[in-house]
Amino acid sequence: MNKSNLTKKTTIYAAVFLVVIFLIGMVFFRKDDNNIKENNLKIDEQQLIEDARNKEIAEKEKTKLFAENFTVTYYSYTWGNFSNIESQYYYMTAEMENKEKNKVWQIKENIKNQPQKYFTARAKLIDSNFISYEETKATLEINLNVDNYAGAIAQRDTMVWVDERGNYYEGNLSNLVISAIEKKIKIKLVKIGDEWKVGEIEEIGK
Repeated sequence: MNKSNLTKKTTIYAAVFLVVIFLIGMVFFRKDDNNIKENNLKIDEQQLIEDARNKEIAEKEKTKLFAENFTVTYYSYTWGNFSNIESQYYYMTAEMENKEKNKVWQIKENIKNQPQKYFTARAKLIDSNFISYEETKATLEINLNVDNYAGAIAQRDTMVWVDERGNYYEGNLSNLVISAIEKKIKIKLVKIGDEWKVGEIEEIGK
């Protein structure tokens, strides 16, 4: 074999070798590229799942806070003053709003000829838990402690506390507490558009 033929064969072998190396590199490159894409897809999917989970947790906490605030306000009142209910008509379903308006009207009729009484109920949250939770409806159990006072805030020269006889009171308010009651409340919510509304609230135990 002459030197020219040897050089040609060497060149051919070298070219074939480079082509093989190139093809092998392309295979591994594509494999690595596919692995990167698959990993990125998994990361994106996991992020979407995590974002959805966090959004649901935040929405549930917001819903729970709404139910708690409504319930604490609903069970806090002064005799003859119905702002605990009237101030929350917006947050009720139309059916519940009508029901509560009728109830308030009836109580006002029953007490309008009675002498002024000085009595206050103040509710405090103990805890709350979801009984059920869905996208457009939820039910919670809310536990309250309600302090009942033989006295109230009344208008004199300014708004002041008075005792059960209507006399100005400047002592420790805890001394006016005549009872403390634990109440277990069930509250049902429905979502109308983007807002939660209260459809029903009831006392289920103490």
